[in-house]
Amino acid sequence: MTDPIELAPDYYLSNFHALLGFVVARYADLLSDGERLFYDRFHGLDADSQRLYVRLLSRKGVPSSCGALFRQHKLDYGEIAKLPFAVERLVTVGLLQRNPDLPLPEILPLFTKSELFANSPEPQPRSLNRPALEQALLEQDRTQIRRSLERDEPLLAVQSAEHFETFKLLFFGNLNQDLTDFVLRDLGLFRYEQYPLEQDQLPFYSRAQIEQYLRYYECLREAESALVASADDIVALASALPAGIDSDNTLHRRLDRLRLTLARQLERLGALVEADQLYARCTRPPARERRARIAVANGDTTAALALCSEILTAPHHEAERSFAEGFGYRTAKKAGTTEGWAAPDRHKPPTQTVALTQAAERVETIAAHYLAQQAPGNQCFYVENSLFNGVLGLFVWDILFAPIPGAFFNPFQTAPSDFRTPDFFSQRRGAFERRLAAMDTDVFHTRVWQCYRDKQGIANPLVHWDALPEPLLSLALERVSTNHWRALFRRLLSDIAHHRSGLPDLILFPAGGGFELVEVKGPGDRLQQNQQRWLAYFAEHTIPHRVLHVEWQP
Repeated sequence: MTDPIELAPDYYLSNFHALLGFVVARYADLLSDGERLFYDRFHGLDADSQRLYVRLLSRKGVPSSCGALFRQHKLDYGEIAKLPFAVERLVTVGLLQRNPDLPLPEILPLFTKSELFANSPEPQPRSLNRPALEQALLEQDRTQIRRSLERDEPLLAVQSAEHFETFKLLFFGNLNQDLTDFVLRDLGLFRYEQYPLEQDQLPFYSRAQIEQYLRYYECLREAESALVASADDIVALASALPAGIDSDNTLHRRLDRLRLTLARQLERLGALVEADQLYARCTRPPARERRARIAVANGDTTAALALCSEILTAPHHEAERSFAEGFGYRTAKKAGTTEGWAAPDRHKPPTQTVALTQAAERVETIAAHYLAQQAPGNQCFYVENSLFNGVLGLFVWDILFAPIPGAFFNPFQTAPSDFRTPDFFSQRRGAFERRLAAMDTDVFHTRVWQCYRDKQGIANPLVHWDALPEPLLSLALERVSTNHWRALFRRLLSDIAHHRSGLPDLILFPAGGGFELVEVKGPGDRLQQNQQRWLAYFAEHTIPHRVLHVEWQP
């Protein structure tokens, strides 16, 4: 067992400097005057003042209109030797504000319930809960209460947090991540692939683009309250969204995702006209599907069928095409106009039903034991989505982490930013096609094994190392033909977001050679649509497969 990694007491300061330095080195020309001033002020501080500021900036605090609030007497950090001096320095340079002029309701949450009782000018019943106690205090002399609470108790409000938000955005490419990623790396809990982060490959290139991202995240925060409010509030928020940047697909994807969320809630509220208008502004699924459903709900069969035809002409992915085929046919049938519409074909996979003894193990494990025992030498593994995704991840590792412009924001990405989007394949189409075309058995096996050994433990969105033991990989490469691997890879790569799930639970390696993919269904379980599509694809490419229905013996 390796010794645990110990971080320096002020590890967070080193990480903070690394983040700021990364951004300034690459995006200095895009920073505002306020952001540059924030950077200069911070760098002009002594180490203790820097440590205190990063500590407070990383903590939640009590939110207020002047910034996150803290009580100075509650602050205690062993690595900060002269905390009062650090506070003075931060106040002097404007990175902290002491005793900000705030309304009493914003200050009360800083204090415990006992402290509020003790500072009430009039005695309060001890049975009061906190909201009732705060209300009782607000009905008294607020000036007296505030003076009592702040007596010998400086309150501190963190300043310039909004500037650090911009630095985080430019480093991470989003406002969901934070300095925790540095810690996970430093502790050895995550290992990341090394990919170049050169100036011409970075995703941000204009101040207008940055402002649109920041506005998007403001709207995302506002959506939390708008979604539980009225349809008018949702429409107002949707109209406040930024327009997006033509060459920035990442921002367009995020805006579409939020529009889809807002439009879906409008549907639930019965605001179908407004929902349809918002869906019409979205370019990604399931916008056209929802519009077709709204059209049917409004009795407009013609519009619904037109949308289904539009999807079939240029589907975004298989799931959207499958919807248009089924929904279009059912809609046309109800309207009595089935000309040009046919019932979708349904692949009927080979199916077997067996009665097994129920145990504490999951049904897939019980089924794997059953199949392995059917003949001496049979081997059966529970793989679900891990085997074929994992081998693909090993085979195209270098392409996955290739320095495509806009794909990588920072050193802590387990995947390119477009990994779960249609852009992932289209932007690398040439490289993928060349790799698959030159995929003979020796080259394929050599590349997979070399990557398996060289990259062991490094994060990859397709490779789950614990689920890809060497004996399984060795047997799979030996038994599955290169043509079958190629067919599986083509479908996975064509729509990685949807196709990397729905694969069969088990792979059976019969004693006599070959392999078979087995989807296990326990009592009451049914095939999902993505599983049905995979089974149909197996039939099309002569990949051995079956569905095993398990019933429990009495």
